[in-house]
Amino acid sequence: MQPVPDLFGDPNNRNDVELYYSVYLIQLLRARRTRRVVEACRSIRRYAKNYGRPKDAIFTFPLEMDAYNRGKQNAAAMWRVLQSWDRMVLGRSIKFTKHRWSTKDAHRVLFFYAPVLYLRGHYRLGCELLEKGIKMHSRKKGWSFELLWHVYKPLRRPSRTYDVALIHFYRALRQDVREWELWADFVDDFPAKLFRLSGVNRDDLRGDPALLNPFFQWICNERNRRLLSGTTEGVKDLLDDDAEVKRRQTIVAKKIAALRNDPKRLGLEEEIKRAFPELANLNPMA
Repeated sequence: MQPVPDLFGDPNNRNDVELYYSVYLIQLLRARRTRRVVEACRSIRRYAKNYGRPKDAIFTFPLEMDAYNRGKQNAAAMWRVLQSWDRMVLGRSIKFTKHRWSTKDAHRVLFFYAPVLYLRGHYRLGCELLEKGIKMHSRKKGWSFELLWHVYKPLRRPSRTYDVALIHFYRALRQDVREWELWADFVDDFPAKLFRLSGVNRDDLRGDPALLNPFFQWICNERNRRLLSGTTEGVKDLLDDDAEVKRRQTIVAKKIAALRNDPKRLGLEEEIKRAFPELANLNPMA
């Protein structure tokens, strides 16, 4: 296996190092070369440290986590990645019983800390942490729809971090999700029109969390039907009429198609292929 190229020492690439490495790692992920991604992330962090710029490689941590999600599951290794991430960002590992969580922590709480705790079987701590992460976002209108996927997913037993939702913690703890302090607020924050369109009654859902399943499935099915470009504008995609959503989606789809053939983008892809010869043996860049 050829070594990962060291781009940190090239002054001509200094401003593009993160971009080049990120595209390289994403292409490896798309090709399911997950073990190579883990090796590459560690090499990149080692290079950055050798040049006295360790924080320039912070971007590798979520990509390494993604490699574990796509490859063989290893919750213990994912936990070690999170601890290394903490030490680089904060200079120390987080002590969960003492750490003061703030909104700047919310993303890592929602997408990394709480889900990994679930996969490691630490249900009580993970549940408390995920509830804190959700609460950080619950002060703005429309938070329920934005965070729906962190509250509920139809999988019975998730095996990847991005499949873990609050409902899984409550099931593991053998508790009713209606005991969650924000349950009523969560249900009440959804627009009334969303309930009318889905056929699920708000009051019924408030009293019966099992109705989250048809409510969630309707939302997913309707989004799949309407989102022609693969992009979203949130709950508007479900509330606006079909013609308006189709108009917006068509415009975005045309912009995406134009971007794929943009000379600057194509030139960047060629530069990255030259910097990382092993990409030549992978599928073409998407």
